[in-house]
Amino acid sequence: MGTLVEITVHESDKELAQKAINKSFSEMSRLEKIMSSYLPGSELSKLNASAEKKSKVSVSSDLLKVIQRGVYWGMLSNGAFDISIGPATKLWKFSSGSPSLPDSNQLLNATNLINYKDIVIDDSSVSLKKTGMSLNLGAIGKGYAVDQAIDVLKKMKIKSGLINAGGDLMAFGLKKTKSWHIGIQHPRKPEQIIASLDVKDKAVATSGDYQRYFIKDKIRYHHILDPKNGWPANQTISATVIANTVMDADAVSTALFVLGKNKGITFINSLKGFEGMIVSSLGSVTYSSGFNNLPGLSLEGLKNNPINN
Repeated sequence: MGTLVEITVHESDKELAQKAINKSFSEMSRLEKIMSSYLPGSELSKLNASAEKKSKVSVSSDLLKVIQRGVYWGMLSNGAFDISIGPATKLWKFSSGSPSLPDSNQLLNATNLINYKDIVIDDSSVSLKKTGMSLNLGAIGKGYAVDQAIDVLKKMKIKSGLINAGGDLMAFGLKKTKSWHIGIQHPRKPEQIIASLDVKDKAVATSGDYQRYFIKDKIRYHHILDPKNGWPANQTISATVIANTVMDADAVSTALFVLGKNKGITFINSLKGFEGMIVSSLGSVTYSSGFNNLPGLSLEGLKNNPINN
């Protein structure tokens, strides 16, 4: 999934712990083979190839769930989050060793193919209305994989654990007698944290412009694209969301990043069970209405290391 995945469990039976961890990793690997747009033989790649023929494709229950949820968040965010971003993502080539600026005319043509409303779901079949459309589940599939891997740990009778996939994480149960305490990374100083909080049976996801990017002529170009124009969203440098599932936290943090602080905070405040924090491109930090009431919250890191972009 293009990121480091870390699984931690608290379990006195070491054999059980190792078995559960191995099974969790296997589950994430299985889901990568379904949802990766970078593996030519993945189920998603085959679905994208079918867009050339505009044909209906029967998909697995896992892929169906993620696409349905992707369309749901596309609708709720009014297109700020859009899993049909694939044509623009391909042009930026962030996964290659040498990403570069795409041709502006090609990017303009690509944005004409981006619209979650053109994803047609019929029972367990999916089709894409326009030739050249393609789905990219990078901002939701990884979260789903973490959620499923957590379920594996629980089914294996692990009482307490944490899975962190490049900043998208879920913690359940207690670490000894306390909740898990996690930090939110400073977007410009990776060794520092700007906030920390207690997490129990909750998901946390952060979308940042520092995860995959390149700098050209002193301008930072990152992988979180605005579906409306195909260019990197430029109002935000970091957006963090706390939710019940990593899949939802992942999707909403991307939406907040694209929306920017004003529209983003209005959006997250309209969602029940979600809290979030947005760091604007000017370095200001804005919080959702209940963020400051989160358990064990400390903003000391932010006070000691203010953000200057």
